[in-house]
Amino acid sequence: MHCVSTVFLLFLTMDLRYIDIHTHSVCAAANVLSLRNIIVSKDDLPDTYCSVGIHPWYIDNERQQYVELEQYATEKQVLGIGECGLDKMVAIPWNKQVEVFEQQIALAEHLRKPLLIHCVRSYQEVFMLLDGVTVPVVFHGFNKKIELARQIIQKGYYLSLGASIFGGLLDEHIHQLPLNKIFLETDDKPIEIMDVYMYFCAVRKMPLSELQEELAANFERVFKYSVLI
Repeated sequence: MHCVSTVFLLFLTMDLRYIDIHTHSVCAAANVLSLRNIIVSKDDLPDTYCSVGIHPWYIDNERQQYVELEQYATEKQVLGIGECGLDKMVAIPWNKQVEVFEQQIALAEHLRKPLLIHCVRSYQEVFMLLDGVTVPVVFHGFNKKIELARQIIQKGYYLSLGASIFGGLLDEHIHQLPLNKIFLETDDKPIEIMDVYMYFCAVRKMPLSELQEELAANFERVFKYSVLI
């Protein structure tokens, strides 16, 4: 699906036309900036741009995991903290999820790096824990109702859309969400980020170049990294 992965410094010189805000893929096509998600205790830190977090599914030795996260999080290629958050569909004890999430919020605030949020049936609880947070916050893989999307944006947070947009179920979101508050992603799905961009543009009836410019501006604003397009 993807070509051979590029090294970290290559991103500084290439024309970047697509941004994949959240992916678990090892590789990235030459015209894509992929922000790979690294799960502490599961993945090794790469030399390409990434986010690093303790995923609520994989909390097992939280003290050691947090030590590892602290070590990873200061590296220059780590642009964000996460994915992290809360999930009511897993067996990990709720109080442990909350404790680990709070630690990661505090770390993101300390390092001034944005948070990428995993949230399953826990939006109000996550909102409560994020109250007062000053770094940018991105809810990844959003596929819920437009009313919740508006609530998230009204709080100043960002949304990332992925494979769920295909098939028309999120067309209302594509039409109505402000472009300065969204990202696009592939997550762990067997899709290409270019196809996500193309579908979004087709539904919204907008030029691809305009979407690229908007999402590049969002990326620079949130992650403090300038993307050439």
